[in-house]
Amino acid sequence: MSALGFPKSARLLRRAEFVAAKEGGRGFADGPLAASFLPREPAPTRPGAAGMEPAVARVGLTVSSKVGGSVVRNRIKRRLREAVRLELAALPPVDLIIVARASAAEAEVADFRAWLRRAAARMRKGAGR
Repeated sequence: MSALGFPKSARLLRRAEFVAAKEGGRGFADGPLAASFLPREPAPTRPGAAGMEPAVARVGLTVSSKVGGSVVRNRIKRRLREAVRLELAALPPVDLIIVARASAAEAEVADFRAWLRRAAARMRKGAGR
């Protein structure tokens, strides 16, 4: 597996994890995506590889049927997973839920990566409160 993977250990997979982050955390919406995040202890979710910092964020993705049909939703999910895979090491120690909005259908991986970088800065600032 590459050093820039998005392993299961770095994903939110269970409904209880989504509910905990949604109800106990903070949220914001910006452009094509909305997010809820819950700060967590900075324990690695996967080991670092080849000098990389270990990932400490866990991410869950949600794309509602309101966004589009299955082809559109799956395209958005693939692009989001790729953006998260590339930006995972830069995310702060949080459980993060990303919810795609209707405008996400036109967004590219670069747009999602830029959103994740802005969101990381926002979460670092907001987690300290």
